[in-house]
Amino acid sequence: MDLSAETFIRACREGGALIDRWLRVFDRQHGAALYREAAYALRSWSAGQDAVQEALVKVWLRCATFHGPADPLGWIRTIVRNTIIDAARNRPAEQPLHDEQGDLTLAAQEAINRLSLDATARPERELQERQVEQVFRACFERFRLAHPEHALVLGWVVEDGLDTAAVAAILDRTPGATREFISQCRKKARPFFAPWYALLQPDAVQPNIREPEDA
Repeated sequence: MDLSAETFIRACREGGALIDRWLRVFDRQHGAALYREAAYALRSWSAGQDAVQEALVKVWLRCATFHGPADPLGWIRTIVRNTIIDAARNRPAEQPLHDEQGDLTLAAQEAINRLSLDATARPERELQERQVEQVFRACFERFRLAHPEHALVLGWVVEDGLDTAAVAAILDRTPGATREFISQCRKKARPFFAPWYALLQPDAVQPNIREPEDA
């Protein structure tokens, strides 16, 4: 089946088996990428699947509002990504990596120690690269827990390479407002990544590491 605006509008109008078939073809051709994105954002394959399936139900319910001639695939991806954002906002609190003083919790420190012991037998360069990767992941996790929406959007820019126009379409904001929001994302992220910057540039003056204030 051709996943064009014309076939989507006809499927939405007729409903029943035709819209069901259209969405099944969409899921078969494009679902894998959406499931990966959702699982990455929500840190859970199961939660990612639930978010994408919920989004496709929304598409079914809202498809009568699509009138073209825009690409229905982009319209559907926007609904999926907005559903992922909502799911990220509403996730229950997770086990923190740091305590109220900003120090690693005992469980997190023990996990890092186990990883460090496991890495001692590796060549020095590989050990250093692994340490940098571990610190980066820990920094990003702290950022994601504190600001899930900002982390998700920054992931679209850094990991997926989405430009301002694409992010603006997803967030339903003007390009100017989107650029400002992406700038806010970077500013919020910077203090969380101070330990990672210090590893990459050990001779640089290290910034004061603190929890960034909410805007």
